[in-house]
Amino acid sequence: MNNETIFVEYKNTYTEICPICGDKTFKINEVIHLQPHLGRTLIVSKLCEKCGYKKTEIIPLEIKKRKIIVYKATEKKDLYSKIVRTSTATIYIPELGAVIEPGVDAPVFITNIEGILSRIEDAIDRIRVLEDNRTNDEEVTRIREYIAKVKQKGGELTIIIDDPTGLSKIIAKESAGKIVIEYVEGR
Repeated sequence: MNNETIFVEYKNTYTEICPICGDKTFKINEVIHLQPHLGRTLIVSKLCEKCGYKKTEIIPLEIKKRKIIVYKATEKKDLYSKIVRTSTATIYIPELGAVIEPGVDAPVFITNIEGILSRIEDAIDRIRVLEDNRTNDEEVTRIREYIAKVKQKGGELTIIIDDPTGLSKIIAKESAGKIVIEYVEGR
């Protein structure tokens, strides 16, 4: 029985030098695959068979016009609306003063709004560990309390996604929240 998915368009495997241990044991698998929310996508998985270093990249191959999506969550059930974010997209949440920006190694991810809120909480924890002073304690407390309230009871939350590749999405049931999509010409 063939275990390969029928959506694979291209597949290649080769070995390179590992950037961590320096041995030629870094196995790289490349697959062009049809992803449900992203279309044609290059998936690159890398694993060093010696030191165990691994990395996976998902690279969309189809680019559209820049897209800005605005989603207004008001009820707890809106937190389960799915978010597909490409590696080039920026997510803004004005009520929290939060911005999730793309970076050199930003991943494509699929989560829901509750998952985005958990990422923000994790980021706050990491920043607080690195901070020497506690000058932002009031703001951190405000953000944490707001997130807790929204997660427990629902509340107003605006999710804005600005994606230059036009591939990011918010997938919500018709009864949940309100989605406004605006396409912007150029890049």
